[in-house]
Amino acid sequence: MATRHLTIRAGKHAAERLRAEGFHPELFGTLVGASGGPKWLVLRHLDAVLIDRLIAPRSTPLDTLGSSIGSFRHACFAQGDPRAALARFETGYIEQSYDPSALDRRGLPSMEAITLESDRILGLSLGKKGAGEICNHPLINTHIVAARLQNDRGYDRGLPFQLQVGYAALANAFSRRALGRSFERLVFRSGASPLAYSDLPTENIDLTPERVQHALLASGSIPLLMQGVRSTPGVPGTLFDGGIIDYHFDFEWKRREGLVLFQHFFDKITPGWFDKPWKSRRPSAAAMNDVVMIAPSDAFVAALPGGKIPDRDDFMDFSTEERVERWHGVVEACRVLGHELEELIESDGLADRLEPFPA
Repeated sequence: MATRHLTIRAGKHAAERLRAEGFHPELFGTLVGASGGPKWLVLRHLDAVLIDRLIAPRSTPLDTLGSSIGSFRHACFAQGDPRAALARFETGYIEQSYDPSALDRRGLPSMEAITLESDRILGLSLGKKGAGEICNHPLINTHIVAARLQNDRGYDRGLPFQLQVGYAALANAFSRRALGRSFERLVFRSGASPLAYSDLPTENIDLTPERVQHALLASGSIPLLMQGVRSTPGVPGTLFDGGIIDYHFDFEWKRREGLVLFQHFFDKITPGWFDKPWKSRRPSAAAMNDVVMIAPSDAFVAALPGGKIPDRDDFMDFSTEERVERWHGVVEACRVLGHELEELIESDGLADRLEPFPA
């Protein structure tokens, strides 16, 4: 292969198994999807390869664990026709738009408008049967991560809530565990699984068809940008974006036997949303021992329109028409990533491309 567009990293044990066994569906027991909003568009064609190579042919259980946009992607994988669900999600996400009357003086949509549009996109992706298919999938155990506000005073905006978020950020600066004083991790799961946490307060909640769309919306509800979700059937409290706690995940949890596959937007991992300023906060080598990470290379990203992956700034930097055209262009440009991964799997060349995680 002349040009390498992908960076592929693996922990020590993961590399050993890939070199010994090659890529096969049962090699992996867990699939992880990170938060990141529009960044997911660079993974669109890699996701299609996963559907064909990891999901469709497997005969053993697979745990999917996602927060925010990662949970949205995984919700497509567990539907009866995952390719069609992914295509619906892509179309709805790229072509989202907001009525001019819902924009503020800066040209930004209101919290209510963003929440309603996000809910509409999820409804489009799920269709009439998706929620039931996710909950009853014979092999995929879906895990949707959200964050529930501790000391909930009923606010999701204004100075009182800003102070709560600010306190959470300050506490997290001292210790990631201290974040548990402000937010509790909720994991909506469709079936029994060994996934278990010990770092922060965590509650497992049964994922039922009635809860699916609420849980997904909560998992992507960014504080101060979207409304908190209070309407999840049988789940009290105000729920927000799972990325607050598990932005890219720290991989410090008990999991199913097998390797962990992590398709990521770029070649770095930030455990929680509030960890962004702290470059030293990254998963330990031990936590990454069983992990395989696939991401677009820095050189590939630099060649994309604007030299970057799509992000939320695009809503402010471009008109709706310009943004939609740009995002469609990025997805098309990223088609080569899917081709490259498909070729590596088909030729059994994945193991030859492995790099270790940075020390």
